[in-house]
Amino acid sequence: MAVSQLVRNLRDGELLIKDGGSKELTVLLDQGDLSWTQRQQTIEVKDRGSIAAGHLRKGDEEAVAISFSARWTQLIGDGAEDPLQLYELLTFRSGAGVTSTSTAGQQETLTFEFTVVDPAGAASEKIVFSKVYRESLTMSEGDEANVIAFTGKAFQTAPTVSRLS
Repeated sequence: MAVSQLVRNLRDGELLIKDGGSKELTVLLDQGDLSWTQRQQTIEVKDRGSIAAGHLRKGDEEAVAISFSARWTQLIGDGAEDPLQLYELLTFRSGAGVTSTSTAGQQETLTFEFTVVDPAGAASEKIVFSKVYRESLTMSEGDEANVIAFTGKAFQTAPTVSRLS
C-alpha cells in the first residue's frame, strides 16, 4: 500500500489507555496535543579539552517522555452508574478496579495506544507506549473548559510503531 501524502492532524488521532486487566478508556475531549520525546545520551570524550582529538560514545538509555491534555466533565464516577473516568484511570484510584501493567511491587503503569488514521485510507499507524508511568497530573479550570494534563514516561527507548492494514 502506498504512503499517503496527506498531512495528519488532531482530527486523525485517537488515544486509548489500557490497564493490565480489562479496563480501557478512549480519551474523549482531548486537546490533540499528545507529544512524546525520544532522547539519546551521548558522552563526549575529549583529549585535554580538545574535541578534535576526542570521540563520541553512546550514553545511558532514556525512557520516552510523553504528555497530553484533555478537557474533563467529571474526575470520578460513582462506580455503578458512571463509566470509568480519566482521572480515576491515571491515578489508579482505589475502588476503580484499575490494574497495573507492571508486576507487583513495581511502579504502577499503563499502556497508551495512539492510532493515527490516514484520511486517504492508505497508511494508518498505531504507536504503542508500554509501561507508561505518571510523573505529574495537573488539573486546571478554564474559561471554556477544565483541563487535565498528564506528563510521564514510557519505560522504553522508543514506542512501537506499526502500520495498520
